Amino acid sequence: MTQEIRHSNDSPAKSLRRCIARWFSRHLSPRSTAAADLPQHVPARGIHRILICRAAKTLGETLLLSPLLQEIEARFPGAEVDIVSGCGAAPQLFARHAQVRRVTVLPRSVVKAPLRYRRMLRELRAAKYDLAIDPYLLSNSDRLLVRTSRARYRIGFDGPKKSGHLTHALAEPREQEHAAKLPVYLLRKTMGVTGDAATWSYPELDLRLCAAERERGRETLRAIIAAGALVQPRGTIGVYAFATGVKNYPREWWQDFLAALAARHPDHAIIEIVPGFGRSLLGDAYPAYFSSDLRRLGGVLANLSLYVSADCGIMHLAAASGAPTAGIFSVTDIPGWGVYGARNHTIDARGLDAAQTAAAVVAAVAASQSTPANARPQ
Repeated sequence: MTQEIRHSNDSPAKSLRRCIARWFSRHLSPRSTAAADLPQHVPARGIHRILICRAAKTLGETLLLSPLLQEIEARFPGAEVDIVSGCGAAPQLFARHAQVRRVTVLPRSVVKAPLRYRRMLRELRAAKYDLAIDPYLLSNSDRLLVRTSRARYRIGFDGPKKSGHLTHALAEPREQEHAAKLPVYLLRKTMGVTGDAATWSYPELDLRLCAAERERGRETLRAIIAAGALVQPRGTIGVYAFATGVKNYPREWWQDFLAALAARHPDHAIIEIVPGFGRSLLGDAYPAYFSSDLRRLGGVLANLSLYVSADCGIMHLAAASGAPTAGIFSVTDIPGWGVYGARNHTIDARGLDAAQTAAAVVAAVAASQSTPANARPQ
């Protein structure tokens, strides 16, 4: 199976947008070819201003950039990073990454905000970046932004749906699949890092919660349990019962799932993480937590004994907060988008009912608790 298929998340609308962005990238953005005097690899010195372009609007895809930021910290500790993102939450997500100077959020629609978009492109062209990174396999919008920047070194992947006009282009890899690892793989390969890429270790997701954010989350969780008149539990399981489109499960499924989960963990409290639209999806049957502030939410998630949801952005937020995370996958490509991190669990729920899925979650958590941390794959 090819990398393109593994990472495919096509729909007719997305395919059309990609075709338009690809046309603009190839025809209207400034022509830029690799200079003859550039070295074979991106150098380890002389890189001071770095640009990352990720036009994706979703929370999860944006959070998956955090391993790349940690890799940049390790390889270019004295550099400054600018991020161009399509996600409105990106400034919050990267607020505590010390190297990040500015996060620019793209207009949600170029048609509705052409002047703002034009001004942003002009600023990219004017900035003197040393390195611009197009971090993912499919987005031609990312490629257009990187090309517009005119950075001295421009790196990214080449493939059937995305190609051309980089100083250092990398073929779509066969050694690596996960969307959180691909940008790190890209940077290492274009810098000439040697060794077997299949055995490399990678940074994990990290929201960079501070001690005060974690403590506030701990106190909030205690208050929720006390207000729910719950006996002091051995641990707390957080459940987020919302996902988009076909990834979503109905209330009846969650009721059966949670009944089976509670039977296996009677000494744990269960709380509902309420979605951003502010309404319980479990009929207010459990104590609940709601916050529109993603860092406050991360502080609460960080103190859970276990977080459970279908594949969604909050699942990646839980993993980035440090909570042991179980993601239930019934549709999405698992190798490319599974729950990332050594403490986390991707549950393949295709063909399973709610009770069987709960049993799979319990078994995965039990297996990880019996495995030494240094023996778990990353």
